[in-house]
Amino acid sequence: MCNRYTFQNIEFSIQSQNTKVYKSQIMEKRTFANPAINDSATFIKTSAETNGEYTLIAIDLGKSDGPPLHYHNAFSETFEAKEGVLYLQTGKVKRKLNVGESFTVPAGMPHRFYNEADNVIKFHIILKPGHTGMENFIKIFYGLAEDGLTDKKGKPKNFAHLAVALTISDSNAPGWMSVLSPIIRAVAKRAKKNGTEKWLLDRYCSNA
Repeated sequence: MCNRYTFQNIEFSIQSQNTKVYKSQIMEKRTFANPAINDSATFIKTSAETNGEYTLIAIDLGKSDGPPLHYHNAFSETFEAKEGVLYLQTGKVKRKLNVGESFTVPAGMPHRFYNEADNVIKFHIILKPGHTGMENFIKIFYGLAEDGLTDKKGKPKNFAHLAVALTISDSNAPGWMSVLSPIIRAVAKRAKKNGTEKWLLDRYCSNA
């Protein structure tokens, strides 16, 4: 038996018994906006919906310097420009992606994306394999921004909130910034014990 569900014009087929994806795993809210960095993220496919194969996210980004250089060890990221010009830095190399062009950032490669134009650009990011922690990172960061709990650049004002988000998403700083990694992990571990992580997940990731 196959049931079909539609959320924000995105339709999914769910086999009643022959799949690991259940209705409870399908996100009801799919678009998250971050007023601090002038962008929004829409989950087209989540890790749960692809049985962990990939996560597919559509990003609308206004003029922005984007995130700082960072890397992930658990997954690669493929960036594909859909509308406008997407700028991507990998290591010390800066590249420009025009509509239809894509580039895959392998796991472990420092990178960042940004938009130099005044107009909003659109692009897709594919995480392989899928990563629920990175999905929750977006929900937490964007939710904190909407609640006024981040600075003007979108960074959480509470260091414990930042530590939790970075840790669950396997987001790491390259170079000399890596000296902060043990501190971030320690703070995230304490946040897990004292309920801060649970509060973030319950507030921003449950029923999403």
